[in-house]
Amino acid sequence: MNNIVIIGATVSGHNIALRLREKDKDCHITLISEENYPPYDHFKLADLISGIVPENNIFLCSEDFYQQQNINFLKGKKVGSLNTQKKLLYFKDKGNLSYDLLVIASGRSPTLPDIPGARKAGAYRLYTLDDTKEFLKSYISEPVCVAGGNSFALRIAEAIAEKYGVEVKFLTRKVFDPSLTPKYVEIINDAAAEVIGEGQIQAVKLASGKVISACAVLFIDDYKSNIDFLKNTDVRVENDIIVVDGFLRTTVKDIFACGSVVAKDSVIISMMLVDHIISQMKGERCQTS
Repeated sequence: MNNIVIIGATVSGHNIALRLREKDKDCHITLISEENYPPYDHFKLADLISGIVPENNIFLCSEDFYQQQNINFLKGKKVGSLNTQKKLLYFKDKGNLSYDLLVIASGRSPTLPDIPGARKAGAYRLYTLDDTKEFLKSYISEPVCVAGGNSFALRIAEAIAEKYGVEVKFLTRKVFDPSLTPKYVEIINDAAAEVIGEGQIQAVKLASGKVISACAVLFIDDYKSNIDFLKNTDVRVENDIIVVDGFLRTTVKDIFACGSVVAKDSVIISMMLVDHIISQMKGERCQTS
């Protein structure tokens, strides 16, 4: 029996697991999540902040669903390292897991910038459900600063303005169409250089030297692939992106990658990945029969 392990309960990881089960009813599939929840749509976190949807509505499925699909779902497990020769992955806390085929779908997430004050209370890296819950505990009555460069960050800025009725300063190095700027959101083409405040954040100093008032700062920029576990392996990584071929195979045999950790990914390519894995498994079965 083929043992397939998927690192990352992202949308890509979730879809790969389901397509593999549709194609093969017998293989053993394990989906590993670093978070303590079933997979969810990160873009809906903005709707959770604004109050448009309840928490239960952001999830792609329930944990029971994986049990029904005969998919082993491991939550709250962070992969620390790989032994690609022995085909073993080691968890950060304790324990290990063997695999025949490994799929890396661990995604990318924003990081806190290396600037003074970025780790003060009131400064957040917002990407996960836990990040969002932590922010929602905050008392927001003054302007909020959001640093980001994509539509997700802009939607978060809009959600905060809607929920709290405060002005949001959106720091970005990208150019946004002014007509698409949400109400109460001011686009500032600059970057944060320092978070100012004692005990409570009071302001943000920009790279230009300007200081703007803020009671909280959200960093949703400078994304980094969640692939620290690939250190000391032969899986090739360039510019923080896993190198793959047309079938999403990495430079190590029996290890694949999909989603935002690779430069080329789409629903069609992910389907090709599943087809290739199934074809490979069938070939191995024929050789052993």
